[in-house]
Amino acid sequence: MKKLLKSLDYLTIIKYLCYFALFLLFNRLENVVYPYSIALLATFLFEGGSLIFTPLLFLTSFIVSGSVGLLGAGAISGCVLLIGACLYRKFHLKVRLELCVFVALSLLGYIFLGDTKIQTDIEKRIFVSIITVVISFFCLTAERTIIEKGLKFKPAFEEYLSIALIVSLIGMGVCNLISPLCWRAICVILILLSCYVYKMGIGTLIASTLGVSFALYYGDVSFVSIFVVWAILVQCLMPLSRYLSALSILASDYLVQIVFGFYQEYTLGLFLSLICGAFIFCIIPSTPLKRLKERLYSFREKHLERQTINRNRLMLAGKLYDLSGVFLEMANAFTLFNKSQPDQDKIKEAIAKEVISNSCKECEYYERCNEFMPNLSKGIDKMVDIGFAKGKLSLIDLSKEVSAVCLRPNNVLYSINRLLAEHRSRVIDRMNVKSGRDLLASEVRGVAEILKGLALESGVQLKFQSRYERAVSDLLFRHGILVSELMIFGDEERVNVSLIVTMKEFSIEQVTSVISSAVGREMMIDERVEISQNKCYLSFRQAPLYDAVFGVSRAVKDGSTESGDTHSVARISNDCFLVALSDGMGSGKDAHTISSTSLSLIESFYKAGLSSNLILGTVNKLLSINTEDSFTALDVAVIDLKDCTADFIKYGSPYGFIVGEKGVKIVEGNSLPLGILEQLQPSVCTTEINTGDMIVLLTDGISDAFGSSADMIDYLRSIPAKNPQTLADALLSRAIELNGGKKNDDMTALAVRVYKKQTKVTA
Repeated sequence: MKKLLKSLDYLTIIKYLCYFALFLLFNRLENVVYPYSIALLATFLFEGGSLIFTPLLFLTSFIVSGSVGLLGAGAISGCVLLIGACLYRKFHLKVRLELCVFVALSLLGYIFLGDTKIQTDIEKRIFVSIITVVISFFCLTAERTIIEKGLKFKPAFEEYLSIALIVSLIGMGVCNLISPLCWRAICVILILLSCYVYKMGIGTLIASTLGVSFALYYGDVSFVSIFVVWAILVQCLMPLSRYLSALSILASDYLVQIVFGFYQEYTLGLFLSLICGAFIFCIIPSTPLKRLKERLYSFREKHLERQTINRNRLMLAGKLYDLSGVFLEMANAFTLFNKSQPDQDKIKEAIAKEVISNSCKECEYYERCNEFMPNLSKGIDKMVDIGFAKGKLSLIDLSKEVSAVCLRPNNVLYSINRLLAEHRSRVIDRMNVKSGRDLLASEVRGVAEILKGLALESGVQLKFQSRYERAVSDLLFRHGILVSELMIFGDEERVNVSLIVTMKEFSIEQVTSVISSAVGREMMIDERVEISQNKCYLSFRQAPLYDAVFGVSRAVKDGSTESGDTHSVARISNDCFLVALSDGMGSGKDAHTISSTSLSLIESFYKAGLSSNLILGTVNKLLSINTEDSFTALDVAVIDLKDCTADFIKYGSPYGFIVGEKGVKIVEGNSLPLGILEQLQPSVCTTEINTGDMIVLLTDGISDAFGSSADMIDYLRSIPAKNPQTLADALLSRAIELNGGKKNDDMTALAVRVYKKQTKVTA
């Protein structure tokens, strides 16, 4: 016994105090004490309750309830249940529906003995026994749901039903044992709590369940409707204020009495019970209420689906990383192959041997010359060296060793020149192969970088935002937008929203506005897919703080059919777009083809995610090895709308300008055009862009007309820089005017204005 007492901690003490309280309440489910608590005793014993304390508390509850006459019947029931519990524990069995059989056997003592102090008829005792057996089943289900599942798993329907029945019985016990006013105050607290932590509908169901206890106690089902009215008002006002919703119960209850006269007499006790319940709810701190709400909301989260998504992302990241390694090894292999170069000394030696073995041995004077072969070989080696230096030999390049001995020097010259030509052809082929390998190596390395970046991005676990999901779901429902599934992930800076709308017709603008209001930041539609006739998938992402508008003005050279200038404005990511201006050599169809091809390659590479150095280097190599004179001046600006910065990349292009409130800034470059040299480095600079700034890119047809950058700056300062199209038109018109109305070259002006968006997050 002492060892048993030492094992008790404060949680165990609280548990057994709850057991004792429940025994008392179930004893008073009616005005007279009946042994309904036997159902609880059976549940507690078979579910791990103490074999000593539990029966003692059970018998003590009869003494406290003033029903000493039930001790005999209670002792018999306790012994039967105690024996059954011991057998089940010994054989490690888990009780199921057979619990009802044990309860029925334990009640035989009550049926035959009854209450020795209060005489009750046999029919009543049998009826109480049957009800107790039924209650035992619900007690077992409810106890397992609360103890085993707790707040970790979502209960099933029969488990909800069992808990609802037990709560109703507890309410009846409180009404009979203490006072209906006490249970009324408790119901107010529970209704307010349920409406706070659950969304609309669940609070009403809980309120109706609580009203059942009063309906059974008073024999009037109208009490259920009173509690439902409370819940409806509370749910409507809870989003505004939990204090206002608490006051609404007081007001609605008094209003029901005035309109319908529901209570025979509206006493001060009725009103005070409501005040006590509302006051207790209002003084509960918000932090524990929010934690409880988060915990209960987790029942509706699809954890398996979310874990599967993250697991698949990790698996995909691993495969992408492995594939990136494969491409990187391929790039290294191409680079390694290009490092191996043939030895020129060995090539010269081979050419000299080839001349002697073919040219000299076939000559009719070979036997004569063979006597002087050492000196002759030395002379041929000298001629081969001269041939490598000059590329081709002539008669003046004959060495004295060869001219003094050889009677057919022309044959030697011809043979060496032929072999030198073959060698040059092989060198050119090797250079082309080397350029191709370099190009392939750079592209394969770029693909490896993309795959590695995708692997790193996919490997990041999605952080799901349950708090935002609840807010978005509630607000969409209030605006009449029906959503079956909702998922929000991201961090505090970047939030992505995906949902399934179950409506045939709805407004995208309204959905966007509601989501923006719920998450507290401006969102924009990213994707829309019609799943079925009544279901639509929508994806939203956070809108960038900045946006841009552009204008372009162009003119074709006099006498030319097509402009060699081309331009591009393309979005390469969610928050980044590219502005490019390409000026092909000359004018006409060929210049236009080279210019447009360069821009198409650059735009495609940027969208694929390659780095700027790799993109421009690749395009430069393609132009340089394509044909002669296939070069183009290139002006690229990559603008990041997230942090409002711009990267300027220039290849042989004129000055660029940034026009803003603080004045005009020059963006210059000193690189040659693309395609002139195979190895060419661009001029690159990064600068911050202020809201309202105008980026101006020009081809040399316009810049040459102004003559100098100073004249261009003076003109830009003299015209308003608000509308990009107006500015581009003005620059073109002024350039033509300065040329005397002539268009001496293709002319293009491209203007881009960056501005800060006005956020609207109210629904």
